Amino acid sequence: MRDWLGGIAAWLSQGINCALLSGNPDMTLSARCYLNRHKPRWRTAYRIINRLFFWQQDHCQRSFRSDVVYAIYVLKVSQNGKIIPRDPTSGQL
Repeated sequence: MRDWLGGIAAWLSQGINCALLSGNPDMTLSARCYLNRHKPRWRTAYRIINRLFFWQQDHCQRSFRSDVVYAIYVLKVSQNGKIIPRDPTSGQL
């Protein structure tokens, strides 16, 4: 159930980033805030989101790294056509 809710949350975040902010549909809003944290408005959003997820150490950075790890996973699968077992909690393939 927790994975399902996390998936729904990521889907909503990607939807907001894509539909409302003209961002990449494969990137969460948190990851985009981390990527653009040097820009004033994004820095504000970065701080707000990290405060909302106060129980996580730098939620936006974790989200960005998770998006990157998943992108690498997709590239590896597409190169060899096999599904590679991975531990989604480890942040590594």
